[in-house]
Amino acid sequence: MDHMMHHDHDHGHDHGNSDDPCAGHDHSHAMVFHSCVCTEILFQGWKTTNALELLGSAVAIFLAGVLYEGLKYYREALHTRASSASDSRVNITKSECGTNSPCAGTAVVKYSMLSGGHIIQTCLHFIQSTASYMLMLIFMTYNVWLCLALVLGLAVGYFFFGWKKNTVVDMTEHCQVITVY
Repeated sequence: MDHMMHHDHDHGHDHGNSDDPCAGHDHSHAMVFHSCVCTEILFQGWKTTNALELLGSAVAIFLAGVLYEGLKYYREALHTRASSASDSRVNITKSECGTNSPCAGTAVVKYSMLSGGHIIQTCLHFIQSTASYMLMLIFMTYNVWLCLALVLGLAVGYFFFGWKKNTVVDMTEHCQVITVY
């Protein structure tokens, strides 16, 4: 009976090990910005315990931000290419209202549900959605260095890919604030 009443308050942490720089940290989720080297990122096995590990994680997160922006550009480029190509599997309505009317020249891409283009866009949408929420969760660690690496990676990615975009407002962005005036 006595063993049922015992509660393990330190959750298996060995506080007697002075070699562990994170031994004094409880690894709980901080709700304020901090610059602690000891951070758990996304998964239980992705923990930083020293500055070098934090730097390596920050570089990986920076690159993930750049690649995320590249993925967004790639999806738009595929869509633009589909709208300019005359693919029989894609229904493109360029000038349904006549060649001299105000809507002449506009291209609306209407994929059929089982077209290759729609399947590829669906797969890329899945990857973009997953990456978007994972990057959001990384930011929600509130570690200043990881947040800075992520935002800088997104900015550098936009610098490299954003100038090629056809639109300024990205309607495919999952974590976006839309202001209505």
